[in-house]
Amino acid sequence: MLPTRTLAVEPRALLLDEPFGAPDAKVREELRQWLRRLHDEIGVTSLFVMHDQEEALDVADRVVVMDHGKIEQVGTPEEVFHHPANEFVLGFLGQVKQLRGRTQGGEPMFPLRPYPAFDGDSPLARIFARPKQVRLSNTQDGAPAFPARVRRVHAAGPMVRVELTSEFGEVRAELTHERLRELELTEGARVRVGLLEFRVYPHAQSDGACLA
Repeated sequence: MLPTRTLAVEPRALLLDEPFGAPDAKVREELRQWLRRLHDEIGVTSLFVMHDQEEALDVADRVVVMDHGKIEQVGTPEEVFHHPANEFVLGFLGQVKQLRGRTQGGEPMFPLRPYPAFDGDSPLARIFARPKQVRLSNTQDGAPAFPARVRRVHAAGPMVRVELTSEFGEVRAELTHERLRELELTEGARVRVGLLEFRVYPHAQSDGACLA
């Protein structure tokens, strides 16, 4: 907790280093809510130094993502999460899975082998998607998708985590219990995987440039 004497002098700014050190998840969440309310009430600029990405996105108005002392991106939580400046920021702010593919006009093309609508000269690419951005279906509904096999289903907790394998790499999806019952997913089942949102990077890159 912030010492009372720290606020008594009416500071112009607060520097807090790892303020949510409590090991209990519930206590950490309560601390985040309390500190956010306190910040709004006293109107003092607060600088948080933390390594927990979820906590940073939860309490901050602006986020600075750093890698070995180098600033990679500065923006609102929404900006850095949904529009990461490079691959490091993307991977730092939450779980992502990497797929192997090709691109045509910045769009991922599946499968890897050429087919009539495929540009054989398109560059190899690495395609990244977060679990919540993965769509599972057991029918061909016309939406772009590729086949995969269910490796494991984690049904504990408020959301269901599904681990899958495909010829393009491992995939992880997150869905509701209701959706799990609709799909009737079991280990070993075959499904179709679509990407609702994704980021595409060149297969060999050095500058973090993103294609899409």
